[in-house]
Amino acid sequence: MKKYLTVLLTLMASILLAFTVNQKTTLAATTTGGVNYSISPELPDNQAAKNIGYYDLKLTPGQKETIKFKINNTDGKNHTYKVSINRAATDINGVIDYNDHGVQPDSDLQYDIEKLVTYPKEVAVAPKSSKEVSIDLTAPKGDITGELLGGIFVQENNQINNDEKLPKGVTLRNQYNYVLGLQIQTNTNPVKPDVKLVKAFETDNNGQISVDAKLDNDVPTLEKQVSVDAKVTPRNGSKVLLKSYKEKMPMAPNSYFDYPTNVNSVTGPSKNKRLKPGKYTMYVDVKANNGQNHWNLKRNFTVTNKEIAKINHKNPNRSMDLWIILGVILALLIAAGFVIKRYRKNRK
Repeated sequence: MKKYLTVLLTLMASILLAFTVNQKTTLAATTTGGVNYSISPELPDNQAAKNIGYYDLKLTPGQKETIKFKINNTDGKNHTYKVSINRAATDINGVIDYNDHGVQPDSDLQYDIEKLVTYPKEVAVAPKSSKEVSIDLTAPKGDITGELLGGIFVQENNQINNDEKLPKGVTLRNQYNYVLGLQIQTNTNPVKPDVKLVKAFETDNNGQISVDAKLDNDVPTLEKQVSVDAKVTPRNGSKVLLKSYKEKMPMAPNSYFDYPTNVNSVTGPSKNKRLKPGKYTMYVDVKANNGQNHWNLKRNFTVTNKEIAKINHKNPNRSMDLWIILGVILALLIAAGFVIKRYRKNRK
């Protein structure tokens, strides 16, 4: 009898432990290694704005210009560096981002800064020395209304050494890069701001489920001091299911901005929250340029069973775990009672 009870109790403990382990959040530490290189701009004489650390060029249509910067290798070894000119984008946090090449622009982009430049894609720099890098730029033959905004992205190759032993508890390895801003104009004529709501959709990002409003700044000008007040309701209903507000954000010229309204939290009591399949409406109130421009936008969207299944596959819904545990415990207790009853009956 004692043997049976021991087996049952061990099984119960194993099941409870399995559920506990599955619900733990994996924490990752990062390395804090130093950076052994830097970059420095050599600003040209025709720089429009002085005393700044990036390129602000006023050009004439068709003008050719060469801009230069230095990569400074402070290490005792030879290194190579990746160089790219990237068009400005707006990331999910409402921050201007220059890190990715070939990001999808909005459909009204007339001139792509990435296609107006030629430059070396890789540069080698000897130990304890600097190397000058030249970028040849040709302004469009047509007049640029507004500005073209991009960044000169520089990153050391082979920063990560997978053979290097990490300190105990460290699971991530950092990579570092530098970006020099690059803005091109041919005139300073004002551009009328315009922001559109292209679509609304449910998505997930590293465990954070959200309904994103794909906003489109479809003119070649940087929208400043942008605030977004978003809410989600059932379609043809007034009850607010989700809401979000954020302010003091920029939007890059001719770029999309996926503004998130969170459905769940990564941890805590609402981490397993989900939208039910159905039809919804997202309302977005956008203000820009210190409130001088204002848009009230609206877009219907649908959440399907297929979309929810895809999200749940990446981020399992653990809300039923407690009931499963209680059910298993109840089943084990019933089994234990049956074993005890049978044992007593056989002893008589």
